[in-house]
Amino acid sequence: MHKSKKPDQIRALHDQQPTVTDTMPRWTLPKRTRMDAENLHVSSFVLLKNTEGDSIVLLRSGPKYPVQFKRGKLLLPATILNFGDSPRLVAKRVLGEQTNGAENMKVDFVSMQSYFGAHWDIVFVYETKILDEAKSLSPKEPFTELGFYKMSSLPREQIAEDHLEVLDGLEEEAIDEREQQEQG
Repeated sequence: MHKSKKPDQIRALHDQQPTVTDTMPRWTLPKRTRMDAENLHVSSFVLLKNTEGDSIVLLRSGPKYPVQFKRGKLLLPATILNFGDSPRLVAKRVLGEQTNGAENMKVDFVSMQSYFGAHWDIVFVYETKILDEAKSLSPKEPFTELGFYKMSSLPREQIAEDHLEVLDGLEEEAIDEREQQEQG
């Protein structure tokens, strides 16, 4: 019988145990040797697309955003799950918590990704489309702006690093899928 391990028994392939603060970007912190529950982040991200599917919504975090080094950055609608949360339900909920006008939208699973850094991120990515583009969308606090950005020309330098990792991971998956279709 397989016995599941407790989060504090999960071990990663890293070197040191750093002190984590919300004022330091996670990619600047030393790698870890041991992964515990507080360093495992499971998140839901949502690609809120226009009808054509070539643009996505990014939200600009304002001065009240809780993670200091992400203030002023562009972010996808996203949040960290609590223990026992359903990634799909959280993806739907985050649209209502972070935007006006995108509440109760149907979300479809797109991808699951995993990243190691100062902590371990497991990311569930969902997408939905705005069917009525005349519908007004606006950000909720702590976000100050909401805009559609073309996938082909994203303002990469303005996007938070971990959100850019998710977008880059999706692009790599799309390239792999196209190559497989060409070969098969």
